[in-house]
Amino acid sequence: MKKIITSNGIISELEFPWNQYNTGKSVYEVIRVIDGVALFLEDHFKRLINSFENQGVSFEFRFQEFKQKITDLTILNQVSEGNIKFVYPLNKSEFQWFFAFITHSYPTSDEYQTGVSTGLLVTERENPNAKITQNSVRESANRKMNDDKLYEVLLVNRDGMITEGSRSNVFFVRNDVFYTAPASMVLVGVTRQKVLECLKVLGFILLEEAVNASEISQYDGAFLTGTSPGVLPVRSIGDQIFPVQLSSVKKLMENYNNMIAQYILNEKFS
Repeated sequence: MKKIITSNGIISELEFPWNQYNTGKSVYEVIRVIDGVALFLEDHFKRLINSFENQGVSFEFRFQEFKQKITDLTILNQVSEGNIKFVYPLNKSEFQWFFAFITHSYPTSDEYQTGVSTGLLVTERENPNAKITQNSVRESANRKMNDDKLYEVLLVNRDGMITEGSRSNVFFVRNDVFYTAPASMVLVGVTRQKVLECLKVLGFILLEEAVNASEISQYDGAFLTGTSPGVLPVRSIGDQIFPVQLSSVKKLMENYNNMIAQYILNEKFS
């Protein structure tokens, strides 16, 4: 039985009123733990602060305290691999905040090789720059993914432009040039930011331009980025099939995986 760290102390997951926090509006962050290390935690914390500022809410945690709570949670549960969710309800609640391990689903090795199926969903986030719960978008996305047996759905705005995935960012590739929607249109994912760094190191051209949903056939390939999937090739968007063994994307995936390995090494021996 997993333990949860809350503003009121430590409780078991069975004692926690999950329904209360699945419906109310909250600021949250999901952090992946690999080999006991919270991956790219500094970047997650910066995004969390930005989400609070966006909502006009002051946040009392300092970074080192936040980091220690995550370490405490991993030790408390004797878990070294998984996803931790931090939630700060914006409505009045019993708990001001909490940290908890949540159910995760990582892509299989085959999915990294053969890519995943996605679809399109015409909808827009209310405030894409803040990581806050938006149940209507989440429910619509889950319904379509379940009905069409998809790994992810890509959101299409009122102008027909693909902005991001329901739980990821999306990139397109054409002639070794990478395209992704600008930061103003999306929730800027931490993995997205790391991918931008990798592309710069590798010398690839990046254009922060949203792709029109009617023009996806003009691109050589696509991939998702996110906390759980990392860099994950897309096999299809609806009926449009893409090759998944693009050399440029393979180089990116290798560079990103090396970045993760180096980060973990640095954290363990710092």
